[in-house]
Amino acid sequence: MSPKHTFSLSILAVALAAAASGALAADPAGNPTRAEVKAGVLQARAHGQLMPAGEASQPFPTAAGTSTLSARQVRDETLMARAHGELVPAGEGSPEIAPTGTQMARADVKEATRQARLNHELVPAGEGVGPVEVRMAAKRPEWVAALIRR
Repeated sequence: MSPKHTFSLSILAVALAAAASGALAADPAGNPTRAEVKAGVLQARAHGQLMPAGEASQPFPTAAGTSTLSARQVRDETLMARAHGELVPAGEGSPEIAPTGTQMARADVKEATRQARLNHELVPAGEGVGPVEVRMAAKRPEWVAALIRR
């Protein structure tokens, strides 16, 4: 018996025991027999009352209805999108997200970093809070201009 099946059976057994506590109160031992539990599980399975095993407490809804397109139409649309470069490569997410980054040239970044190091304006490694912390004094207009230059 698989672990998933065993788990379902144990959940059902606990639910049946709780629901039938009034009927079981007359039993001196207070425990259902193995045959009673098996019969309850089989009855719940026949009526579709067993909860699926897993982490979700409620089963996820499935898509209702059928597609209005045939498999051939979907294939043709996909081939056209591929031909026009409209497909997003697998794992790259939404095409609506624009890449971010600096608009400065590499030489400008290097020069701005060199100037900040000379002026002791760099944040030492491990002392920054968050991705963008600026601890510089805006004394040098050419440095600020280098940062905002496009």
